[in-house]
Amino acid sequence: MTEQEQKDSRSYIEIIGDTVVGRHLIVTIFISVVLSFIGFLTGRELIFPRIAPEEMIQSYSLLLGIAGSVTGLLVNTFLFKPKRTLNETASTNNELTEIYEKLQLDMDEERESILNDPVTAEEMKEQGFYNMFISDEKEKSDEKEQK
Repeated sequence: MTEQEQKDSRSYIEIIGDTVVGRHLIVTIFISVVLSFIGFLTGRELIFPRIAPEEMIQSYSLLLGIAGSVTGLLVNTFLFKPKRTLNETASTNNELTEIYEKLQLDMDEERESILNDPVTAEEMKEQGFYNMFISDEKEKSDEKEQK
């Protein structure tokens, strides 16, 4: 592991089940809070005292504060792009069987339920998952027929 990779791995923290860069988290919170307060205070002090009834100033100002929060969300979305990479690999039937064994699930029962439900089988074919579940089953049945 290079020095840069070690530095990058130490800057990540886990919060609410997600991994984030700590510095970015602090900046996003700061931006959101500041924009919310700016919206609220602008509404309460400058805008709504001139145009709204006295009893509605606080309510309208809260709405402007919420608009500031949404603006903060948009700003943060453009400033901090996701850093995740999704690596998809085609799973083979053997890998799937191993996963089912680890989870203590019955692969044969799963195959049977797929074969007995044409709607599920068709959906799996459309999504490209059908062969992951059924390919070995077909080979087994072909071998039995040959014997």
